[in-house]
Amino acid sequence: MTASFTRPALVCNLRSGSSDEALVGRLAGICRAADAPLVRTIILPDGDLPSATMLEGDSVDLLLVLSGDGTLNAAAGKLETWNGAMLPLPGGTLNLFHKTLHGDRNPEEALRDALGGKARAVHPPTILCDAGRAYIGVIAGPTTAWAEVREQFRSLSLSGLAEAIPDAIDATLHGDGVRIRGTDQSFQAINLTPKADGILAEGLITDSAGSILRHGIAWLGGDFREGPSVDLSERRAVVIEGSGTIGLLLDGEPAELPPGATYRLEPSPLAFLATAPVTA
Repeated sequence: MTASFTRPALVCNLRSGSSDEALVGRLAGICRAADAPLVRTIILPDGDLPSATMLEGDSVDLLLVLSGDGTLNAAAGKLETWNGAMLPLPGGTLNLFHKTLHGDRNPEEALRDALGGKARAVHPPTILCDAGRAYIGVIAGPTTAWAEVREQFRSLSLSGLAEAIPDAIDATLHGDGVRIRGTDQSFQAINLTPKADGILAEGLITDSAGSILRHGIAWLGGDFREGPSVDLSERRAVVIEGSGTIGLLLDGEPAELPPGATYRLEPSPLAFLATAPVTA
């Protein structure tokens, strides 16, 4: 279990799927009731993500981040040298990383546990590459074009969908495939997931109209990992090959790297608080 925290700060992304000002108020009230009032509150997108220097200057020992996975990734990326702990609170749509730490606990329950000394500090496995660090996973290959379909769907842009869907289908059918170095089979996308003992690599199957439709549905649902796939390997480092620049998504955020880039398993340098029971 963790030591007690007395100087928390809060980052909230009000554009995330389930964050709002009323929830921010309830979280602030929980902190006051625990004799640990918020030192600072940063509301995105108007404010800026805090740096380690800022938090150290305020003597912050616990950073609450109420957001989705993308904002959480960006916040953690700025704090890898900070000695405090981050408490991710589910405030997005899927909240995939939050679920690995808290299960189905809501933000209020997770915060009460953390302030009550019922949480544990963890340094979860991540995937590190030259484009950044992923806590949930990396997807590489031309089917990352479906991410644009997802964004147009979320913004309810019919004209954007009319343009993005054909592009995504074309990339899925005709884009240059990617493969893991040392193997012969190419895929339109390879999904990498950090595990305790290695990186789980999965090749996404797009060999029929049905599998393409299933990928489209998975992407619109927000979790591309639910599309049809085949397990490839589990290893501590993966090199992905292709014929040109490879499109990526790191925890759902777009990036790209040249072929031959290495994706390495590495524990997070930043400590996170987890409140879910430890499973055997």
